[in-house]
Amino acid sequence: MEDKPGVTDSPMAVSPDNVSKELLVSSSAALDTNDDKRLRWAFRKVDATLLLVLIGSNILNSMDRANLGLSKVAGLEADTGMRGSDFNVVVSMMYPTYLLGMLPSNLMLRKFGARIWLSLITVVWGVINMCMAFAKNRTDFILCRLFLGAAESGATPGALMLITLWYPREMVTSCITLFYSAFAAGAIIGGPIASGIMKITNPRFRSWEWIFFIEGLTTASFGLLMFFLLADYPEKSWLLKKSEKALLKQRMEQDQAEGGHRPVNRNRMWIHIRDPLIYSQALILFCANFGVNTILTFTAIIVNQMGYSPSAAQAMQAAPGICGFVGILLSRYYPKWFRSHFASSLFLSAWLIAASSILLATTNNIARIFALCMLSFSSFGAIGIGPGWVMSNTGGPTRSAVSSALNVAHGGLGALCTSYIYRNQDAPRYLFGHGMNLFAGLLSVAVKSPRLFYYSKDNANKKFLAKSATKVSRVLVFFTTCLLQINFF
Repeated sequence: MEDKPGVTDSPMAVSPDNVSKELLVSSSAALDTNDDKRLRWAFRKVDATLLLVLIGSNILNSMDRANLGLSKVAGLEADTGMRGSDFNVVVSMMYPTYLLGMLPSNLMLRKFGARIWLSLITVVWGVINMCMAFAKNRTDFILCRLFLGAAESGATPGALMLITLWYPREMVTSCITLFYSAFAAGAIIGGPIASGIMKITNPRFRSWEWIFFIEGLTTASFGLLMFFLLADYPEKSWLLKKSEKALLKQRMEQDQAEGGHRPVNRNRMWIHIRDPLIYSQALILFCANFGVNTILTFTAIIVNQMGYSPSAAQAMQAAPGICGFVGILLSRYYPKWFRSHFASSLFLSAWLIAASSILLATTNNIARIFALCMLSFSSFGAIGIGPGWVMSNTGGPTRSAVSSALNVAHGGLGALCTSYIYRNQDAPRYLFGHGMNLFAGLLSVAVKSPRLFYYSKDNANKKFLAKSATKVSRVLVFFTTCLLQINFF
């Protein structure tokens, strides 16, 4: 029997068969006008503590991922004796352990709780970033990046779990959008901060070493602060009053009763793993991550090769970061404006294709920087709109669990592939890298079109077309990976 659409998971949920109508009525009636005001105030407190702390952690996560590219323009490559493809290899080494570490990190998260585990891994990845200030060669950086990927693997799943425990379903999407916007916010402030750090003249460290040390120390310190600010559940909050805790608990129980709960079914899991529509959504995020990681890791490098100084190139990373931040915040409104997720996603793909085409076609610096802003706007927007499309179409806890896992995996694979597309041998135009972003945009369109045919469900032939086109897209992703290996090595 298939999962029914519109049913969602929740750790605190109960079966709707065990919930009487009297309970639903009394739960709704209990939230009178005064309670409603107090409930809104309680959620504002949660926003000011839990959500802001998670956003702050994600900003530091984004900065720590981007500091390798910012350090390259500050002289890292020359000072450590890297040449050829060494830098790209170092960038990519984070993602294998990032993907492999997700399952054990999630198990540890459930055992120790989000408060302890998120604080611990934040301190650990901050310390690892500090260690990179003492790296002397490619091998040292590879080891640090491997450990960094393992440490960061539990950050996003843990934060998303906390959001679902503290907020009802109608608030979760907005909170997740704000959480993901922190990736772009990290790009906004990371470049200017690195530019300022480069002005430190203390001979103890080189300028790029100061970037790793100061940003790593900041992250580790913030991790310690998280331990005192976070709470696993509303009942354990140090900020909320008893009456506010009771209101939040009652609201969440009402939310679970209205939404219902069905456990993940292992028998249906294998059916959903073979579902081409789930893979099509994952492939869309795979494509979007090409642009996102281009902005986070390679913007300063691309701008530096345009002829700008290292300090200016770092500071100018803020411009694409701002556009990405605006793009991801606006993404929540696109389905309403365009009346469908498909049209919204197609709009963003058009921006991505246009941006990549400009980067390929011109050598004018102003036009190329503007195109990087367009690339950031569309890519971060696609990341923001993806979860909404998944939640509105997956249906059922088993299907949703499979979809979420594949989305994360394909996103990581997209980041891994991006590590190899901007190569030293292609400077200063980087035509291969921009061409791969163009290909990602076209592939995204090719994957989205059969989704529209399938969801319209006008006839059985459309489902056949969806499956056929998605198989083609899988072949194209395989071709993409092979092409990267052939051209890189």
